Amino acid sequence: MTSLSTGIHRQTRLGNWILVIGHWSLVILFASVAFADTQRIYTQPEAGAAGGIEGSAGIELTHALAVDHERSHVYRAELLDAGKTFRFAHLPIGKYDLVLMAKNRVVYEGLALGEPAPALSPASADNLKKRVSVADSFYNRYTIHRTGFEGDRALAFVERIRDKLTLKQNAEKLGSNLRRFEVIELEQASDDWQMVTTRHLYREEEPIEASPPFFKHFQVPGLGSIRVVDSVKQLGALSLPNL
Repeated sequence: MTSLSTGIHRQTRLGNWILVIGHWSLVILFASVAFADTQRIYTQPEAGAAGGIEGSAGIELTHALAVDHERSHVYRAELLDAGKTFRFAHLPIGKYDLVLMAKNRVVYEGLALGEPAPALSPASADNLKKRVSVADSFYNRYTIHRTGFEGDRALAFVERIRDKLTLKQNAEKLGSNLRRFEVIELEQASDDWQMVTTRHLYREEEPIEASPPFFKHFQVPGLGSIRVVDSVKQLGALSLPNL
């Protein structure tokens, strides 16, 4: 079931309701599942914590996220300077990986996903993609931006898009597309894989657009394992890859 406080989904979650009318497939989901607000994804800062992170991306951002290494908490930064500067305040002590979403549909991330992909057999690689694909059929398109491995576990940074007709719980048409980013953890069993958990990092509605592109992706090691203690960590001007 869905964790209302963290946005973590486990394998035993509520299935989608599907209504087929003629040649149209209309997906009706409970508002508490499909249209959960961002408070179910993002963790509120701790008022008594003195730690933080601040930096300048040099480009306009829409979101700056800090993810703890257990992927239990995701914090959203305040954006300043026309979206070019981000500031996380009141972060608890710990290590954080940053994910930056740029307005020009570019995502920069330093997520701790384990070691680079080993030499998987063709069957194992295909099955991993299939498990990611069927993990949430509500979103009709997906891409795996990056995969890392920890023993018999795989961690995949995944982007999903829904650009089909969608109905709300009250049967009104949703006048937007949906986009989501998540980290999926899978466990290997021979050449097959089973989803263990998924941690949603971002979910937003977007104007309706035919076949909207996925974000351009860059892994930036400097955005990973940022240690926060009892003061604001100043990252200064970041050196991000160019398109």
